[in-house]
Amino acid sequence: MKKLTVSILLLLSSINSFGCGYSPYGEDIRYCLFHPDYFNFNAYFPFYYNANQFGLYGYDSDEERTTSFYESNILDWYNFAQKKVPLSEIEKFNYHLKLTDISAGCGNAFLDYLYKNKKSKALRYLMFSKKCEDFNTLQTEDVWERKRIDNSAKIEKFYDELFAAYKAESSDYLKRKYAFQCIRFCYYTNDATSINAIFEETFKGSKKDYLYYWSLYFTCFSSDADRDVKIANLFAYSPEKALAVYHYFHESFSLEKALAQAKTKSDVANCYAYASAQKTDRNLENLKIMYGNNANSRILDFLLLREINKIEDWIYTPYYSNYLPSIEETNYYWSGTEDKITTEVLRQRSEKDRLYAQELLDFVNTVDFSKVNNRVLWKSAQIQLLFMTRKFDECLAKVDAFQKQHSNEKIFQEVEQIKALCLTANQPYGKAIVKDEVKPIYLKYNSNSRFVFALGRELEFLGNLPDGMAMISSINKDNQYYMYSEGSTGVEWQGNRLKTTDNLSYFYEYFDYLDFVYSANQMQVIVNKLNTDISDDFEKKLYHYLLSDKNYLTDLLGTKYLRENQLNKALVTFRSLSKKYWEENYNPWEHDRYKEELQFDQNPFYSFKYTEDFIPHKEKFIVTKLSVTEHLISYLKKANNPKTADRDYYYFLAANCFLNMDCSGNSWMMRRYQSSSSSYNEGYYDVSYIDEKEYRTSQLAQHYYQLAFDQAKTPKFKALCLRMIDYAEFGYPDDFAKMKAAYPDYYSELSSCMNLDSYFNSRR
Repeated sequence: MKKLTVSILLLLSSINSFGCGYSPYGEDIRYCLFHPDYFNFNAYFPFYYNANQFGLYGYDSDEERTTSFYESNILDWYNFAQKKVPLSEIEKFNYHLKLTDISAGCGNAFLDYLYKNKKSKALRYLMFSKKCEDFNTLQTEDVWERKRIDNSAKIEKFYDELFAAYKAESSDYLKRKYAFQCIRFCYYTNDATSINAIFEETFKGSKKDYLYYWSLYFTCFSSDADRDVKIANLFAYSPEKALAVYHYFHESFSLEKALAQAKTKSDVANCYAYASAQKTDRNLENLKIMYGNNANSRILDFLLLREINKIEDWIYTPYYSNYLPSIEETNYYWSGTEDKITTEVLRQRSEKDRLYAQELLDFVNTVDFSKVNNRVLWKSAQIQLLFMTRKFDECLAKVDAFQKQHSNEKIFQEVEQIKALCLTANQPYGKAIVKDEVKPIYLKYNSNSRFVFALGRELEFLGNLPDGMAMISSINKDNQYYMYSEGSTGVEWQGNRLKTTDNLSYFYEYFDYLDFVYSANQMQVIVNKLNTDISDDFEKKLYHYLLSDKNYLTDLLGTKYLRENQLNKALVTFRSLSKKYWEENYNPWEHDRYKEELQFDQNPFYSFKYTEDFIPHKEKFIVTKLSVTEHLISYLKKANNPKTADRDYYYFLAANCFLNMDCSGNSWMMRRYQSSSSSYNEGYYDVSYIDEKEYRTSQLAQHYYQLAFDQAKTPKFKALCLRMIDYAEFGYPDDFAKMKAAYPDYYSELSSCMNLDSYFNSRR
């Protein structure tokens, strides 16, 4: 019976445990402090280092941007309108209005401006542009080409009108726009000859603005001449076409051909930039070549930032969250012999990637910042790399210099956070505190869960568990009551009790983490802190959540002492909680923090699940952790006293309690806050809760049943004690071999779980 019960419990617990159901991955776990949006790289969004884009599930072009940006065409019209029309109104016209909407007084500020200022030629062009949209859609939507013949005459007639308007236009500004429309229209009609002719006539030798590159893009479909270097230049100079040229040409792109076609050093740099587009492993050598050929390249800036995002993932994700990086690198140092991932292995991995960060830092230190496109980016990248490589003093010096020159830059908020992390990490173990310089930075950015978690982890790693947990307690508060849900924002992390063991469980809430990982002595340090006078304004804010959870943390401390079988310390801890606390928890009527399944519904000394009328309830009391601990200590004291007349009785009661505190007993909540999945092997016991072996195998129950047997006065009660030893060790059903061999006369009746009360009452 017991084995069946255990199996059911394990099945149910596996559904709700850390290891099953939703498990965080990808962007949910990736660590990133150095965001591309700080530098307005929005147009290169598809090439951000992003696990959803380039990770386990491949490229996803539908990934949402975190920020919007305006295309070059919108900005061009904005300047044409002398910046008197909101960009949003121009964008609305381009992407949402139709040809029939072009009229005076239509309510669009862009059109109103053109009509008011008599920009008739521009309005005529825009009408052609909207007609082009309709015709291009007409061609692309007819998948089976059933209407292609019927439409061909219309298409040819419209193109003649469009081409005539292009040839007749006297304004160079509008003529180039017409040329682009003609080229794009010819692409949809597969007229490669006209594409090249119009491009040669209008754009060859002209300024290389967005219209030049947008038009150049279509020539890549119509001609093989210098195609590889063309698409490399498009990727570098036209971010709006970067995704398209990657999508259509990356499989056929040849770096060797592109380099052979390159005419300038900038061409060479761009060829290496395109080759780096989706490179998720190390890209330092390409960066060096790009810098040597075109130091002032914006795409070089972007790829440097992207390289740091990779290293953040490789270093910070394992170091702070105990996860493998969200995007696996090409396993450049895995030997293939590792059979488990442990905290220690993850630390080693992080340290090896810090060596690569040093290589990148060495390169950045050789760069002449006066030659690069965005020196602020390079300086902040240098600060980030100095922190990654633990050059704390040099990092702080660079932060001070950066603050004096660039405190108004958006990236300065990132630099401030690095400063706080650096100041915190740059302390000896056992002496780490929240420094005065860190406090205002923490308060300023305490809504940034990644930053707060990293800061808390740095304190935790340096032995300051109270302050570290105080910071970590503030994250994920929208899901604080064990609400693990996919899509939630925040920080997930893993941990285990020993750094050298596998089977890490994942956490989304600090209480679960403390429950699983730390010992009673370590937990005592936190509770001691909460019992001090926390009157400082900063500490009040820092410890807000821990103080609000003080009773639960005290309960957790007592529970940890129970797990370690330090009953007297558990009793002192439980007694420090008020009567109200016990009235509001672990009962069928009211539930505060804890869930309904944590209620005590049976007395662990006298009752067992699925067993009726086992022992008469000599003492009746409301069952709580406090009352159970008090009675357990009392019964053991009596049992251990040679002068006690009924020592066998009290040992038996204590054994019942310990048995009921195992994974299938009626009082498992004495040791756990939720049931956890397990496998019955010795290896698991060392990596889970500190009392996992006892929780699964009930060795203390067996020990006290044996002592009850030793003190028993009648064969019938001795037989019952042996039966319970077997029951605690092997579960039910069982053949109760020890009892059968020693007391065969009682085997038939004791092998059943029914009517055990008569055997207990016959102990005399």
